[in-house]
Order: sequence, then structure tokens, then C-alpha cells
Amino acid sequence: MERSRRERNRLNFPLRCSPLLRRKIWGGRGLAEVLGKALPPGELVGEAWEVADLPEASSSIADGPLANVSLREVMERFGPELLPRGGDQFPLLVKFIDVQDDSSIQVHPDAETCRRLYPDERCKSETWVIIHAEPGSAVVHGFREGVTAEEVRRRIADRSIAEVLRRVPVAPGDVLHLPAGTIHAMLRGVMLLEVQQPSDSTFRIEDYDRPGPEGRPRELHVEQALQSLHVGESGAPRVIPRLERFEWGTREVLVSAGAYRMQRLTLHAAMCWRQPSDVPAVMVVVIGSVEVRWPEGEALFSMGESLIVPPGVEELTIVPVGESQVVVALPASR
Repeated sequence: MERSRRERNRLNFPLRCSPLLRRKIWGGRGLAEVLGKALPPGELVGEAWEVADLPEASSSIADGPLANVSLREVMERFGPELLPRGGDQFPLLVKFIDVQDDSSIQVHPDAETCRRLYPDERCKSETWVIIHAEPGSAVVHGFREGVTAEEVRRRIADRSIAEVLRRVPVAPGDVLHLPAGTIHAMLRGVMLLEVQQPSDSTFRIEDYDRPGPEGRPRELHVEQALQSLHVGESGAPRVIPRLERFEWGTREVLVSAGAYRMQRLTLHAAMCWRQPSDVPAVMVVVIGSVEVRWPEGEALFSMGESLIVPPGVEELTIVPVGESQVVVALPASR
């Protein structure tokens, strides 16, 4: 019994994340310019997968006792310490996304659509926090009012679907939630933090005939998308956070999406974070820097850096270096 308790306490420190960089035809160099990411020379990088545990791709740990170990291997070695109530995959996918050209128009399937039609796919809801936006920037979120499923099918066929999409202007700090089934696109000039269910299931509806890595237009998935779209169900695009004030700053409750919940901490002074005992937390610094202290150590995290806090870290002190802001994502308890 005592040995079991000692083994369970091995993962009692935060894990600094080392992102997996993804080339995208609509990407650029903004992740280096805005967030200080080290990008390969000359590459157009669209995404930094800060926390990823998918069969096709995994992020890794940057330093400490698990330096250079993939999150997949961490889950294999320490799964019960990260997910005490069970599970064999890390339950969040967290990315920074830099959009220098419009992304494809796309949709992700919901759980019921996957169950009925696409059992090899995984459902995917996601939430965007806008990090940087050029003047006049916008995203696509859902359809304009009054659009019908018949019109959607016709406009996809004649490639005029963009004319009935809802264009939403965005600015840094805006939060948008996209339930699975929401048609969407990220438009040029936007950088965002994306928190989502751990899935890469994406059905492209329109991609402007852009060539993929092999020089041919990328594949579209029109029939799958039509089966997945929620037409006439587009909710308010922007999240209106619930604000709570404390001596150390403010906490905004952003999303409680079923699969995960999110909050944003704006810190003016040190705060004590009490870690849930049944799920890990992912913390992402989006403004400034913070010093994170736990009983066995401390570390500095700057804008654009992410950390995983295992349940074995029962308490953290987060000390801002100047005014700082941290987005926290927690998977739902089982």
C-alpha cells in the first residue's frame, strides 16, 4: 500500500509543453513574430500543437525529468496519474493557430453523426480565444439567418457557399465557441488559441482549389459535411464571460462545453491555484509571464508557453511578472 502511494506521487510537478509544429498552406511566420516560437527557417507554419495525444501526432515535454518524452509515452507510463478516473488518451487538444490566408470552409462531426455514419471519426467541439488580429480581421461562424439545408446543398454544388456564411469581426481577447456541426473558417490576419476535443476529424467543404503537398487540390468531403452540418442552429458566436473579482485579479468563466471547461485568469498579484483531484489542467500564458511555484520547485512561463498540471500537484502559486493572463482548460470529469 505504501509503495503504491509513492508510485502514484511520482508525477507531482507541472509539465512544460514542447509543441508539435504543423505546416499549413495558409500559415506563415506569425507564431515566431508574436509568440516567439522557434520555427524552421522558411517554413509556413500554421499550427503549434501545444498539447496533443493523437494516434497520428503527439506533442512532447520540454524539460525536467520527462524532457523530450512524447505526451503519448507519458500517458502510457503515467496514465492513471494524469487521469485518475480512467482513460487511455489525454482528453484535450490545445493549439495556437496563425492564419495568414483564409483556411478552408469546414465542419467537424458531432458524437451522434460519428456513431451513426462515421465510426472511424471522432467528434470535435472547439473554442477559440483570439490572441492577435489585424485591423478588419474576421472569422466565419455558422450561417446567416434563414438559410435552409436545401440552399446549403445547392450553394455547395455551385461553389457560392461563402455568400450565406456569417462573418464575425474579431479582436484580441474575443472568445468564440464552436459546437460540433458548426460550419466555420478562420480568415487571414487572425491568430488564436484553440481548445478542443482530441480529434482531427475535419470535413472540408471549400478550399479554393489550392494545391496540397502533392501539387493537386486538397480533397473535399462534401457528403460527409452535409451529413454533419447543423443548419439553422448557429448560436451567438461570441462568448460573454462571467467575471469574478478577487484580490489577485479576475477570473472569467468562458466555457463549460460538456467535454471541457475553460477559464481565463488576469493576474495583478500572486494567486493560489488548487488543482482538481480527478483531472489534469492545461494552462496557457497568453499575456505577459508568470512564475509558477509548487512544493518541490518553481519555473517561469512566458507568453505562448503551456503547461500541464497533473492531479498530483495539489496546489500551485502563480505569480505574475507584470500584468499577466492565463487561459486554463480542464477536461470534464468522468
